[in-house]
Amino acid sequence: MIDSVVSFHVNPYTCGVARFNMCLAEELGVPFVELSAYVASPTENALLSIKLVEIDPALLADLALVVRSVPTFDMFWHDLDESPLEVELLTRARRNFTGNSEMSAALDARGFASTAVFAPGAPVVPDDADVDLTLLTFGMAHKVRADRYRQLGVLLARDPRTARLEISTALHEGTTFSEEFFSVNSDISEVFDGRVSFLGFLADDEVSRRMRLAHAMVAFFPNGVRENNTTVLSAMSHGCAVITNLDRFSPRWMAHGETVFDINQLSEFPSTADLKRVGDRARDTASRYSFADLARIMTS
Repeated sequence: MIDSVVSFHVNPYTCGVARFNMCLAEELGVPFVELSAYVASPTENALLSIKLVEIDPALLADLALVVRSVPTFDMFWHDLDESPLEVELLTRARRNFTGNSEMSAALDARGFASTAVFAPGAPVVPDDADVDLTLLTFGMAHKVRADRYRQLGVLLARDPRTARLEISTALHEGTTFSEEFFSVNSDISEVFDGRVSFLGFLADDEVSRRMRLAHAMVAFFPNGVRENNTTVLSAMSHGCAVITNLDRFSPRWMAHGETVFDINQLSEFPSTADLKRVGDRARDTASRYSFADLARIMTS
């Protein structure tokens, strides 16, 4: 019996072992536990699914103390390092699983019994081809402005069409991909009935392709859209309709119902024809705001 799956890393977006452990815990119907939490409060019958080489020495020392006192635990080995702690874990574990037969053969040669298994691939996600509207947004998901999305949710609730939100994230200089980076406000998830997809960091070519495929790009700002909001101008130049928020400092050439949609002036979600019409006009308008035009202004 396994009562929990213990993992050193817990962010499935940045660590393959963490993703494996999370999926296994879900399938087993048991908690997915961070190693530090297990060390602080160990339980019987845990599956320790870890790479010893990734763990800092202080935590390894604490783990060594724990496994000497806990009566029962299992191990899942993702690699081997022949360290003293590895030997102790192999000796004390009730069962030793390995991710492949090569590791099991190596353990057998060292006199340790193990069971070679495998690491399943990513689950097949059903295609959302039946979704009527694909909306695209950019930025860190946990910073997306939920208040504007609640307004969007009211419009979508009145519309018979289904919609999916795709979020492309960006990693800023000096920051890392924390688990929070991939979180999404529950209000936003409810707006789209859970149809929210993380696209991760996209190269320019893929951003361009996504903008051509999307029905609209959603971009909300604390006050209003500005001339230097590059994602908005990028969408406009691709002929992708933009749903945003306007104020008195928004440029005149971003006009509601003409080149963009202002969420505060919408009483219903735009029709497909209106999205295309505004997207086409946006493309024509944005063509006058290129790097060539900027360079011309700065050198005239």
